[in-house]
Amino acid sequence: MNILSALTLLITTLAVVIQIYGIDQVKQLPEQHGDKFYYFGFGSNMLAKRIHIQNPTAVIVGPALLENYRLDFAMPSGFWNGAVATVVQDADSQTWGTLWEIDLSNLPDIDNQEAVHLGKYKPVSVQVKLPNNATEIPARLYVITKEPEGNVRDMPPNEVPEDRQPSRTYLQVMVKEAIESSIPECYVKWLKGFKHNNQTVKHLEELLELQSVEL
Repeated sequence: MNILSALTLLITTLAVVIQIYGIDQVKQLPEQHGDKFYYFGFGSNMLAKRIHIQNPTAVIVGPALLENYRLDFAMPSGFWNGAVATVVQDADSQTWGTLWEIDLSNLPDIDNQEAVHLGKYKPVSVQVKLPNNATEIPARLYVITKEPEGNVRDMPPNEVPEDRQPSRTYLQVMVKEAIESSIPECYVKWLKGFKHNNQTVKHLEELLELQSVEL
């Protein structure tokens, strides 16, 4: 790609971002640094092969901890054959996930993946920490707009409502990347033990290479 083509692409990308978010908001994103931004993935986007489908510029920073939020499952998804993950503010909880650095040009792509335009998820800015590092890093986070009622995280498996159970495939994605990202074993163990609905999505299992992931 020559310099003129690269410049044209950059201008086009910025124009799209400005059109969607407005120039003031782009300048004020706490998670933005230069032409990149930090994103905290706690669900399927913890997995590199998953996030790279729509966000090829994503580069892993490492496992990260989000304090004062708990992981939850809600909003059944036909794509995943079960409930998908969200986080809910909770002063007594923590959520582990993967911190990514992504080109600003992919911001509209990840918003689209999270169905922001349909009102299903909304972006918020949060502070996360890397292991053994007290420095807080601002990151983009997506939460379900209709906050779920009740706390399924702490429910016994036999009490988790069916519409709050992720599919086996979705949970495998989370477990695989949690292990690959070196997220603490206690959190991985909790994920493995969460109640799933035993549904699978065969083409995603093959695409994301989940066959060997044990729950």
